[in-house]
Formats: sequence, C-alpha cells, structure tokens
Amino acid sequence: MPSDALESPVPAGDVSAPAWRIEPWNGGLRPRLREIWAYRRLTMFFALKSLQKQYARTKLGWAWLFIRPLFPLLAKALVFGGVLAVKSEHVPYFVLLVTASAVWELFASAVMWGTRSLELNRGLLKQLYVPRLILPLSMMSPAFFTFVIHLAVLLAAVIWYRVADGRYYVTVGAHNWWAVLACAMAVLLAVAIAFWTSVPALSARDVRLTLGYGVGIWVLLTPVMYPLSAVPESWQFWMMLNPMAPIVELFKYGVLGVGTPPHVPLGISAAIIVLVASTGLAFFVRKEADAADRV
Repeated sequence: MPSDALESPVPAGDVSAPAWRIEPWNGGLRPRLREIWAYRRLTMFFALKSLQKQYARTKLGWAWLFIRPLFPLLAKALVFGGVLAVKSEHVPYFVLLVTASAVWELFASAVMWGTRSLELNRGLLKQLYVPRLILPLSMMSPAFFTFVIHLAVLLAAVIWYRVADGRYYVTVGAHNWWAVLACAMAVLLAVAIAFWTSVPALSARDVRLTLGYGVGIWVLLTPVMYPLSAVPESWQFWMMLNPMAPIVELFKYGVLGVGTPPHVPLGISAAIIVLVASTGLAFFVRKEADAADRV
C-alpha cells in the first residue's frame, strides 16, 4: 500500500482536528419533525414489523390478518341484520354495516396499535435510539390493512347485490371525496389519542386494557351497527357530539350517497381532533424521554 494512503495520527495539540461534543439536546417540536424526516426510512420497517406481530407464534400465520376483521363482521351481520332485523337506509344492511365498519375499524385498530407502539418495541428502545414519534405513526399499518380488507368485502357485496337486485348500492361521483376526508379525520383522531396513551402504556397495562373497554363501549354509541335514523331525534344531537359519529356518517355519505354531510357536527369533530392532537403531541414530546427509562 502506498505510504501516502496511510492516515497519520493527528497531533494532540492540533486544534484544527474535529472533535465530538456532548451537550444537552435542544428538544421541541420542530427538531422532532426534522428528525422524523431524517429517519423516515424506518417507517416502513416498523410498519412491516407491526403486521408480523399479528401472526407471530401462530399456526395459521398470515390467515389471522383476514380472520380478525372478517369473523366479527360476519357475527355482527348475523346478529343485527338477521336476528334483530335492524333497518337500513335504502341499502341492504350488510352493505351499510361493512361501510360503517370500514372507517370505524380503521380508527379503532389504529388507536390500539398506536397505543402499544412503544410497548411492542420495548427491547429495541433498550438497544438503540430511534425517534420515538415515528413509532405511533408507523405501527398503525395493521389498521390500514384491515381497512383494505373491509373495502374488498364491500366490493364483493356490491357485486353480489348487483346480480341479486340489479342495482349498485355504491355511488360514484364528487361526493366520494367526503369518504377520503372521513378516513383522514379518523386516522388523525387515532394518532391524537395515541400521543396521549402510548407513553403511559409502557409502564401500565391498565392503559391498554381500559382503552380496549372504552373502544368497545364507544362503538355502541356510534352509528356503526345501526343507522342514525334508528336513534330517536331527541338523542341524535347528543350522539353527534361523539367525534366519531359524524365521521362515520360522512363516510357513509361519501361511499353510499346516504344522507347529507353533517357539517356542524363535523366542525365540532375537527375542533376536538385539533385540540387532542396539539395537546397530545406536546405531551408526547415532553414525556418521550421518559420512555427510555421505563423499558
């Protein structure tokens, strides 16, 4: 090897030599956002990891990705549509149920996976540093997979009823953009809640268990398994204060053309999302340093 290719030691007194400095890091929202962009390639890694968590150490493997959303959907259709004969709004009950369940499960699954995002990566947080703000966002990938499955079931149902009834119950037009807005609001609300719950869930399983019970009650107060028209008019105003109720109604309108966009309740939902997201993000940024000490 040529002698000029060898690195010569830097003299101890050479002030021009680069040096490492260890000093307190200036936290805050803007540095966190820049950091997320710098580590953006890790998002796909954690997204795939969260999908693998669903079938880890199971015999059925990837089949669980389909079993988990489909079996509860069929059970609800049998009980509410068959046994209880819940009336639907000018569309078959199964189509209404699948449509409402699609956006609801997008929200509910995203909340649960976002809440468990730090807990499920406990071992990784012990070994190396990653921007923890990435975890609640990237670990929500199973929610999007579940949403796609519901859309596939909805497509199959639409084709079935086209053959059976001779009409399409899903309408296509400019109103479909309302469904996109509903999905975006559902995900933002889930992210906002996960900012509040993910750090406490590291040290207390009560957070995840309580949230699971809360989501189970929440769906009963949201027009998912029944149409809003089945609720007495005196109660509809109070139900629409539930931030997910107008989002579900908006998604129904965007996909099925049923009803009208609930503008005022949507404004209330948007205000709630902004409030929960802004305060939750501030809480997460302030408390995320404690996550390393709790693992």
